[in-house]
Amino acid sequence: MKWIFFLLLAANLVFAGYAWMREHAQNPDEQLLQQQINPEQIRIVPPRARPVAAPAPSVTARVAAACMEWGTFGGGDLGRARAAIDRLALGERLRSREVSVSADYWVYMPPLKSRADMDRKAAELKTLGVNDYFPVLEPGRWRYAISLGIFRNEEGARRYLATLRSKGVRSAVVGSREQRVNQTAFLVADPTDDDSANLVLLKGDFPGTELRAVECPAG
Repeated sequence: MKWIFFLLLAANLVFAGYAWMREHAQNPDEQLLQQQINPEQIRIVPPRARPVAAPAPSVTARVAAACMEWGTFGGGDLGRARAAIDRLALGERLRSREVSVSADYWVYMPPLKSRADMDRKAAELKTLGVNDYFPVLEPGRWRYAISLGIFRNEEGARRYLATLRSKGVRSAVVGSREQRVNQTAFLVADPTDDDSANLVLLKGDFPGTELRAVECPAG
């Protein structure tokens, strides 16, 4: 019967050991708290929002204002052209500017023998209704000639010569003479279709002039 005694003793020892371990075992929740480092300082931090990339600066193209340029004019043609374009009633959209141009042709009366002969010919021009002329007095090849007009191309010069012929001027001729002169051009800002059509008609009345699209000058 001794083996029954030892069997019961072993069972009691196992039960006692189990009871002791259960009593001294650490609470799992308490263990989690002890594993925390300064738990009272823990704060829940919301996730950081991703920085929103600044929109790329838009590149705005500078669109230049459009103008129509008609010209160029000098002498008597300037007055006629100004009166013609004023009739279009363009208001503040109409401007003018001086342009330095290369004039390759001119209409002129060849040099006369003396100053008296030149003055006499100038008086004849006035009686024929030609008031746009310029006596050449500088010493040199052209002294005592009478300039009747300076043109950028031969076509304009010959058309003007035809106009003078219709007035009775017989001794005028067309010649080449390169020189720089200041003339006037007219600018029309933001032209409408009607403006463009009217300018084309005006150009036909002034041989040798040009009509083109340009960038409006600042100011």
